[in-house]
Amino acid sequence: MKTMKGLDGWTKSAIWLELIIPGYFFGKTFGTSDVKYRVLDHFMYPEAFIKVSGFFRDLPGPEFYYTGRFLGVLAGACIGVVFGLFIGLLYKWVLKDWAYPKAARIGNLAFILIALLTGFMSDFFCENIGMELRIEQKAPDELIGKRLAQDYGGFEKGTKITVQNAYLLSRYGEVRANNPSGARGWWIGSLVFMYSWFTLYFLCAARLYQRNKIPREYWLKLQMANMAALLIYLRMGFGISPAEYHFILTRAPYLFGGN
Repeated sequence: MKTMKGLDGWTKSAIWLELIIPGYFFGKTFGTSDVKYRVLDHFMYPEAFIKVSGFFRDLPGPEFYYTGRFLGVLAGACIGVVFGLFIGLLYKWVLKDWAYPKAARIGNLAFILIALLTGFMSDFFCENIGMELRIEQKAPDELIGKRLAQDYGGFEKGTKITVQNAYLLSRYGEVRANNPSGARGWWIGSLVFMYSWFTLYFLCAARLYQRNKIPREYWLKLQMANMAALLIYLRMGFGISPAEYHFILTRAPYLFGGN
């Protein structure tokens, strides 16, 4: 019997923290989307997750930027923790004689890879797709009046962006012209990378089962639980589908602004 009996309070707390950490890294992405390409996050991730995090991020108002950012990250992290606890339920259903925290710990340790993938898709592929499709040759209007450090994760206010100095800040505002072929390349690359990463997820999960001495007869069922979690995530909206990409491409001037 894999139970929690005989463990002191600190050890039990550490096991629960191991459930929270992967959830935090998984969910924080939903609350930290870059202001320039936030619209793409509604296509890349489950829209409900983005809306919930965005509601709390915008709740304090524009004058409390960092408070809003903190609330957005906190809301996203809570979503991630709940998703992680759900995976724990799937693992507990398979490993009936294991205590829930210990069963959930194995599932969440494997799920760290999906947390990394979730962040990577926004930071790399979403931003590059947006850079290829954006047609403005000036600083985005939503950045006027803000400060550079605010939109790039800094904790100190930097140079204030104004209409007068925006053209000097081409690194932040001015971007390339509309390039559908380049955007398509990044989109296809995101699909290849995503499904290749899923394969790595299953391989690493199998190694975790071996290291944690889970009986081999449970491995297939646990991998089916992993598959179920991924299918739910995909059905909720993870990844840019062909239909979504077509929508983005045909409406790029309206989604990203321009003349």
